Amino acid sequence: MMQDPQWLVLFFVAIAIGYWLGRRSRRGRHRNRIENLSREYMRGLNFLLNEEPDKAVDIFVGSLDVNANTLDTHLGLARLFRKRGELDRATRIHSNLLEQGDLPDDVREEVELELARDYISAGLLDRAELILQNMIDRGSRSQQAMRYLLSVFEQEKDWHNALTVGDRLLSSDPAVAPMLAHYCCELADRFSGDEQSITRRMLRRALGYDSNCVRANVMLGRLEMHAGHWEDAARVFRRIRRQDPDFFDEVLDDLERCYTALGKQESLRRLLAKVSLERPTTAVVLKLAESLRAEYGEKAASLFIADYMKAHPTVRGLNRIIEMNIDQTEGSAREHFGILQRLTQQLLTEQAIYQCTNCGFDAHRLHWQCPTCKHWGVLRPHQEQEQR
Repeated sequence: MMQDPQWLVLFFVAIAIGYWLGRRSRRGRHRNRIENLSREYMRGLNFLLNEEPDKAVDIFVGSLDVNANTLDTHLGLARLFRKRGELDRATRIHSNLLEQGDLPDDVREEVELELARDYISAGLLDRAELILQNMIDRGSRSQQAMRYLLSVFEQEKDWHNALTVGDRLLSSDPAVAPMLAHYCCELADRFSGDEQSITRRMLRRALGYDSNCVRANVMLGRLEMHAGHWEDAARVFRRIRRQDPDFFDEVLDDLERCYTALGKQESLRRLLAKVSLERPTTAVVLKLAESLRAEYGEKAASLFIADYMKAHPTVRGLNRIIEMNIDQTEGSAREHFGILQRLTQQLLTEQAIYQCTNCGFDAHRLHWQCPTCKHWGVLRPHQEQEQR
């Protein structure tokens, strides 16, 4: 039986209308969802602007789905909180992200690293260590995880584990070698005088990581001095001048002790004279002047310092000239020398001796790790002090 053509037309029109209404309904739901999402997003921003961060976190965590469009919002907000020191809020956002079961592997690894950084900043080092160690065991962003794990072990002063992680990182990042040398020095510093062989081995391991590690040679030279090996100690201290001339002044007193114990004061005088010609510093000139005073008298030493001071005026050199001449003056001249001496001594007390080349931190004593920026081997003798 033939169908009425009009019924067929009505049938197809009904299908078309149904399809159009369905599409419109889906678009409406999607639009409503986007509008609701936008409203929640704006509410969260308003809470942030009104300094109500807890409510903002509730909005972002509870209302914003984690997807490709909102992930950067979650991560950016968490970083903002961490930068502001609001670590509990940053941790909450990152933990919420990890609870999402459908995150891509690379995104999950990024969030894990961020959560570990939250814990490190909060001082919850055991939690950070657990996350990072699991990432390393899985091979997930292992290089980044190992760098963060190094910072954890540094803060815990767990130098053995720091060296273990550092050795694994060394092949892909040779720049960590000087840092590993300092870890060896930290371990060597823990051993007592009865464990000289262990200390010596650890310091030589430090020099194996970084042959220019001044700290290792300073410690090794003093270890040899303690053992009465004066010739070996002097050789180690002389090596520092080739490693880094800026630090040679640090061991002048130790070097003098070695040469005195060996009865080689004349050899010390020749060495100091050579250094003062190649790279004069106030410390070297004053040490040489002391040697000249013992051999030729006060006047010769004073004239030697004065000649140096004409070209390189320093507070320390001026103070030493005053000390050498004040006893030879009388009356008002002696009183004036006394005033100058007190002034120079005060200036020396206030003068920063070391400066960090990374952050500019000034210090009166040498730190092998900068207390401010936490970098290793960045504090150096303050060069400007030789020009004052």
